[in-house]
Amino acid sequence: MSTLNDPRYVAMPTANRPINNGSSMHDDACRMDGELKVTGKAKYGKDIYPANGLFVAFVRCPFGSAQLVSSDADAARSVAGVVEVEVSRREGNYHGATVGHVVADSPAALRRGLAALNCRWRRRAEIVTAIEQKIDEEPQTTPDTSALLKEEGVLVLRAVYTTQVQTHSSLETHGVSIDHKGDSATVYASTQGTFSVRDGLDEAIALPRSKYEVVCEFVGGGFGSKLGGAGKEGNTAARIAAKYKRPTYLFVNRAEEHLDTGNRPSSRTHVTMAYRKDGTLLGGDIFTWGGVGPNRGGGGVTIPSGRYNLGAVKKTHEDVSLNAGMPRAFRAPGHPQGAFAEELMLDEIAHACGIDPLALRLKAIREDATRSMASLGARLIGWEQRPKTGAQTSIVRRGMGMGIASWGRFPAQVLAEVVINKDGSVVARTGTQDIGTGQRTMVGIVTADGLGVPLAAVSVEIGRSSLPIGPGSGGSVTTVNSAPAFAQAAADAKGQLLGLLARRAGVSEQELSIIAGDIMHGEKKLASWKDACNLLADSITGKGENNQRTVQADKTTGTSSGAQFVDLSVDTETGVVIIHRVVAVQACGRVVSRKLSESQIIGGVIQGISYALHEDRILDRQTGAMVNPNFEWYKIAGPRDMPLIEPVLWTEGGTGPRSLGEPPTVPTAGAIACAIFNAIGTPVRGLPLTPDRVLAALEASANGGRG
Repeated sequence: MSTLNDPRYVAMPTANRPINNGSSMHDDACRMDGELKVTGKAKYGKDIYPANGLFVAFVRCPFGSAQLVSSDADAARSVAGVVEVEVSRREGNYHGATVGHVVADSPAALRRGLAALNCRWRRRAEIVTAIEQKIDEEPQTTPDTSALLKEEGVLVLRAVYTTQVQTHSSLETHGVSIDHKGDSATVYASTQGTFSVRDGLDEAIALPRSKYEVVCEFVGGGFGSKLGGAGKEGNTAARIAAKYKRPTYLFVNRAEEHLDTGNRPSSRTHVTMAYRKDGTLLGGDIFTWGGVGPNRGGGGVTIPSGRYNLGAVKKTHEDVSLNAGMPRAFRAPGHPQGAFAEELMLDEIAHACGIDPLALRLKAIREDATRSMASLGARLIGWEQRPKTGAQTSIVRRGMGMGIASWGRFPAQVLAEVVINKDGSVVARTGTQDIGTGQRTMVGIVTADGLGVPLAAVSVEIGRSSLPIGPGSGGSVTTVNSAPAFAQAAADAKGQLLGLLARRAGVSEQELSIIAGDIMHGEKKLASWKDACNLLADSITGKGENNQRTVQADKTTGTSSGAQFVDLSVDTETGVVIIHRVVAVQACGRVVSRKLSESQIIGGVIQGISYALHEDRILDRQTGAMVNPNFEWYKIAGPRDMPLIEPVLWTEGGTGPRSLGEPPTVPTAGAIACAIFNAIGTPVRGLPLTPDRVLAALEASANGGRG
């Protein structure tokens, strides 16, 4: 099975990162679905338009808080092509809140029906109760901290750090396309959980579970917003499809994606930290607030993170309601907000003590592995060339900063199947979706490695609820739980095949092996893969499983720590920040695919850069409406904003895979903030780190204030 000219084996894209050579099961494997995606052959849920379908759109509140005074449902129903109009609520408590829906035979009829509905709203007097209300609230120092601050030689840092709302901006918006055939249905969902969608639709779709299938072979992004089942989009579409026994299409538009599919909530962190002149951290008080929209929770801020020994810290948190879209799980929920405050706090303390912030961290970091990663990252970024904070007077100033990350391992149930067919083809099967991280390729590599055959011999079936159950793509659980199950399934299938061959050859199964697809008896080739499979009476299926019990028993993996370093420059006349390099050292354990792992780290850093410098939901203070629900004014980092990002795969201390989706995005914003502080000599304590905030910090510093 030659791999020459096979597009799945291309070494060139990673040739500029020799530090990662030989780090994975398969260094050179490209994405198995890469060609389908770049040629447009891959069909996403949003691309599926079944014949004779109905189109659905929500009726939404246009203000932060308002009451629906009137609507003309009869006029909307009279529009040609409109099938159904329903207004079920009169109150809207955030911009984008749904109060009803319109159903039509075509998108054009749908637009006309929504216009004819002619909704009239009365804005409420109190519209936005934002987290900024806490700006004048000085938290009461706890008794323990008050006593600590009175001790001789104790210094104190008091600071307030804020982060903005980052909206979910998936390239493929939220929704489903349901091909309802009357007595059966196929649900094409854009989801991070094939099986959670299936489980949530039983009542709405009004069909036995055996009569409908959820299909999710390709997903245009999720980052946490597409967890938790079918959501209002899926349930609404399913009820309408069941009612009319017709295909139904409901995908929200770009503005709705910003308004009503969740966000990373805003935060405010007030710290009172005690320390000594030698950089010893003694503890203190940390008060955090999270802006949660109409929700009662979901605004948690992960500080203290537990990654550093900060001394005796008292933590208090409060969620603050406001009339705006609500939080939803977002790649490492709560962690980037907390890391921004924690890392910048440490840099401020180090500066006040006259200590290198790396040295302070190496003393405070709890895990030896993280300490080693930080030392490596510092060497790679050239930390010894870091200028002294506040020493530069030029217009353009250079700065370096750092931050660390961690993530746990969470169990999930996985049933894996590996099928060896009589013609020599191999199929690995899992119902788990691939939200873009590379589930197909990971499953293929683990299967090929376990069998001893080239990757080209393996095809992978994923993303269908009729396939073996697998986890949702959240919490960085997919690879760490799927890989062991498929290794087990491949070993099972391989054992069955070798057992058959051993009996025919009159040798022990333990004497046989499979190397590059050849069946070997010691060093002698016994049969080719195809000839061996041709001896099968029928296909054989290997099975594997991963669950709570197997995860607890597995000692080959651990937490996913990491360290990131940033090199940037700041133009002090314009406030513009240009990032030049990011070095991201990330614990990966046993790496399945080098390219996929590097891509995950790079993607996490990109999202962290975008969060740090650009993204920001802006609300009109008079109406409560989001004024930038688009990609023109809601700025996301683009190609011209990209620095050189150098992912380093840290494989020491683990023989099994580790979580990799979330941790790379945790420290980035904090590291960038620290680098800006190093460059200009004053901290910028609020995200995003836009030019106006940089200039304001410089002006405050020049006038005797700090940040």
